[in-house]
Amino acid sequence: MRTLQRNSQPATLTELKVGEVSLRVLVSEPDASSRRLICALLQSDARTKVTCVDDSQLLPAVEETAPDLVIVDVHSPSIRRAINWQMLGFQFAPVTIVTGLDPSAVSAFASNAVDFLVKPFNVERLESAFDLATAAISRRRAAATEPLSHAEQGVEERRFLRRLAVEAGEKIVLLRTEDIEWLQAAGNNIRVHLREMNYLRRGSLKYLQSLLDPNRFLRVHRNAIVNLDHVEEFHLPTQGNMFVKLKHGACLPLQRANRALLRRILRQHFVA
Repeated sequence: MRTLQRNSQPATLTELKVGEVSLRVLVSEPDASSRRLICALLQSDARTKVTCVDDSQLLPAVEETAPDLVIVDVHSPSIRRAINWQMLGFQFAPVTIVTGLDPSAVSAFASNAVDFLVKPFNVERLESAFDLATAAISRRRAAATEPLSHAEQGVEERRFLRRLAVEAGEKIVLLRTEDIEWLQAAGNNIRVHLREMNYLRRGSLKYLQSLLDPNRFLRVHRNAIVNLDHVEEFHLPTQGNMFVKLKHGACLPLQRANRALLRRILRQHFVA
């Protein structure tokens, strides 16, 4: 069997090396022959880590593996109604290559990709798309190593999630994080509670917490995060169960291990 060889250009995998892994690639390609071709090319470099998933696992896998590059079919149900990765709740979007059978099927999501591969594609066309992706990743990594000015550092510190995308039937609803009262772990999903309704969103509570302002959102329990703006009072007895009461009546358990963290936040940001 012929070994796939890449035509090395300035943005090579060697230049992208970080530790023992040059590139983390997530592939969600339903067409078997296209998937084999993609994996054969990428796995020819030992420093490239390739993960293949079906569409049902695409978004959880992006959360868990933090890929540098995602290769995904343009008609994937996970992305077809979204404009970009941020609309799906990801603050740091991976570089993306989309694939599709119809060259005219250019969606809003596809317009943000570095390349569109029309199936069936050959090795040379795939290499060209991959070179565009590695160049984009190289630019990102170079920019990440540049020191920030004081003004830029201030902006960087404030980059927390301001809107959260959730699915509601055939719609995607954008919720303002300030309107969220609390978040609840529900298996592999997160239940997002607002005053009069709640939504179910796929993902992990731990990952979503990393995107939220820690001065506003507090993990009070392994299964719950509260928005401090919606808290009415904390019950902190020296003995017995501690809990958080929200303004609209919900009461949530408070882990005793969070007591010191809570007092520190209150001293720093509230009158306490």
